[in-house]
Amino acid sequence: MATFLENLTARRNAIAAELAALTATTAGGKPNASATGIDHVGYKMGLYRELEEIEKRIAAAGGSITDNGPWEEMTIGVT
Repeated sequence: MATFLENLTARRNAIAAELAALTATTAGGKPNASATGIDHVGYKMGLYRELEEIEKRIAAAGGSITDNGPWEEMTIGVT
């Protein structure tokens, strides 16, 4: 059985793949169609919002936004 963090990571990866697959001829990649009322831009923005929320939850659960595990940023100053 998958853990909470594994489920979040799987959904994050699915959204990222869906965003990467958008083209000018697929839903989300087209401009809004006023004649049909289809909100392509809203669909894409919804995916981005969901991705942002999932990344926040992954970080809160102690995970990483990359698949490489937790990371630490280090800065070295030069004088």
